[in-house]
Amino acid sequence: MKPQMKLEAEARATDAGRSWRPSTRVAFRFLFSYFLLYIFPGAVGALGSGMPNDDAYRRMWHAIVPWVGESLLHLQGDMREVANGSGDQLYDYLLLLCLLVVAMVATAVWSWIDRKRTNYDQLYEWLRLFVRLTLAVAMISYGANKLFRMQFAPPPLYRFVDYYGNSSPMGLLWTFMGMSRAYSLFAGIAEMAGGLLLIVPRFTTLGALVTFAAMSNVLMLNFCYDVPRKIYSTHLVLMALFLLLPDVRRLIDFFIRNRRTEPSPAIPLLKDEQLNRWALLFQLGIGAVALVYCLIQAHGNAVKNATYLPAPIRGIWSVDEFVLDGALQPPLLTDTGRWQRVVLDTPDDFFFQHMDSQIETVSLQFDPARKTFTLTSSSDPRWKASFTYEDPEPERMVLYGDLNGRRVKMNLHRTDMDQFLLLNRGFHMINHAAVNR
Repeated sequence: MKPQMKLEAEARATDAGRSWRPSTRVAFRFLFSYFLLYIFPGAVGALGSGMPNDDAYRRMWHAIVPWVGESLLHLQGDMREVANGSGDQLYDYLLLLCLLVVAMVATAVWSWIDRKRTNYDQLYEWLRLFVRLTLAVAMISYGANKLFRMQFAPPPLYRFVDYYGNSSPMGLLWTFMGMSRAYSLFAGIAEMAGGLLLIVPRFTTLGALVTFAAMSNVLMLNFCYDVPRKIYSTHLVLMALFLLLPDVRRLIDFFIRNRRTEPSPAIPLLKDEQLNRWALLFQLGIGAVALVYCLIQAHGNAVKNATYLPAPIRGIWSVDEFVLDGALQPPLLTDTGRWQRVVLDTPDDFFFQHMDSQIETVSLQFDPARKTFTLTSSSDPRWKASFTYEDPEPERMVLYGDLNGRRVKMNLHRTDMDQFLLLNRGFHMINHAAVNR
């Protein structure tokens, strides 16, 4: 009777030498070409990732993509890649089209040159490794950002006095995710778990299932709330599905048909057993480095984003009196020049609300020693203001100074944050009536 390990080795060898169908070989060549184009240089979905914009590969696409859009497709619009937080620019969609065309051409040429090959077992394992580690690092990064609230931080104070209808769909998503620490933590744990499982080859299927579940939810949120990461999240879902392809039949047998399943044959990356051990250690090392780096970066960014003005200053302030050039301005809803509220939250931004409830954001330079606010506007370089503040009482403050060339004085009182149901409702296991406002 043969030992079990020897039987499994023979089964793997038999499976490894099996011929692929022609359609499977063509599909593999296309996927290999496309994933290599999409992932390796980071040309798509790399906005904000810190990649240099002056490398030769990006310069090439920055020249090709606008030419394709203007000369071949006769499109109009901004076809530049601008690092403004959006990964769904016209440039990105045109670049995707270019990558698809290049991948199809590469597939055709490869199929002609290598038409006699019967399978790509070894190369397929390397592609799986490449996609698996790429997806793992992405999930670890997203998970770390949610664990430390770098993503979905608590809503800024101005959200509590802005019109509900003024929120963009993405702003609404960020608000409801930020209001629930438990839910964002749950999402971060799921993404982190999927990424860590993907690092270990033995747990690829489980990691891909967890990642597919987590990223399917993210994908739907991105599409339904207009988050400009639709291209990137779609590709992450496709990568998880790609990793699940070898196990689709086994998963269907187990979960749907209630049939017995056998272990899938494992094809080693390399022929030498010792080299395979080193390859495993290398993968685990990548996972460890990614985990430590992402956690440190997410924590640092979270601390930076959670830096607020001092407690006596931070808050929502209602304007009781607004004196402009010596004349008291009554609180008329038609007077858009008069301020209704001042919102002091972070050290870099100053929010003020007009009488018609429209909120404006300007840049803030805060000097606590001199008790001054210096304001500038990025949308209007000519607009500027500077205020000195007095705080005769803990819940009151006086602002006076220059408002775009006019003398102004404001008497303010702090808004009680407990009045907002969103903050004081809390969690109730027992509800005698639904509170749905």
